[in-house]
Amino acid sequence: MTFNINSLRYIPKSTESYESRRKREAAIFGADYATEKAASLLVKSFFDRHGWQYEQEVRTSSGKAIDYVVTGTHEDREFKFGVEVKRHLSKHYAGGLHATTLADHFEQAAAYARDLNMPVFIGPFQTDKSPSASYIGGPVNLDSLRALNIFGGRMNVGSLILCDRREYMILRGASFWEEHTGFNPKRLNIVTSTGSAKERTDI
Repeated sequence: MTFNINSLRYIPKSTESYESRRKREAAIFGADYATEKAASLLVKSFFDRHGWQYEQEVRTSSGKAIDYVVTGTHEDREFKFGVEVKRHLSKHYAGGLHATTLADHFEQAAAYARDLNMPVFIGPFQTDKSPSASYIGGPVNLDSLRALNIFGGRMNVGSLILCDRREYMILRGASFWEEHTGFNPKRLNIVTSTGSAKERTDI
């Protein structure tokens, strides 16, 4: 029998109570994010659904291995980006989205982005936020995921978010990819700033 992650993630509507449904969703989504192996199945299913080719355990110039290097296409232009899989990046884990936890993940992803000269996305995140709510921050309220998306992009680090029926990738305060619009050409580049000079180089 072929494993179908969608049969687990997308729960059909039923006559059960709201409370019962939410508990069932928590158990299912929590299991998806409980281990890196489970989270990796979710990510590979995401790649496969969209027909993206990927390599696993790719060595960087420093000798470390990133989980995935993915090949994307926009208007016949081919480019690559990395994905580093982490567990517990879900609202169902109390410490999973803690700022210090994400800071550790960011540090690792930023090193991969530098070594590979391409954007690297941490994921899969689970959140009930819309794409814009995942990166727009006000003058006071800035949660850990928004901070990662706003500040991490300056180091070519973004996030891969697989929500309850919504999938998208964020880089430098905007969508890098969304299911209904595809890749954003304005984000198909990396930051190559030197000092105060800000430059963008195509990936």
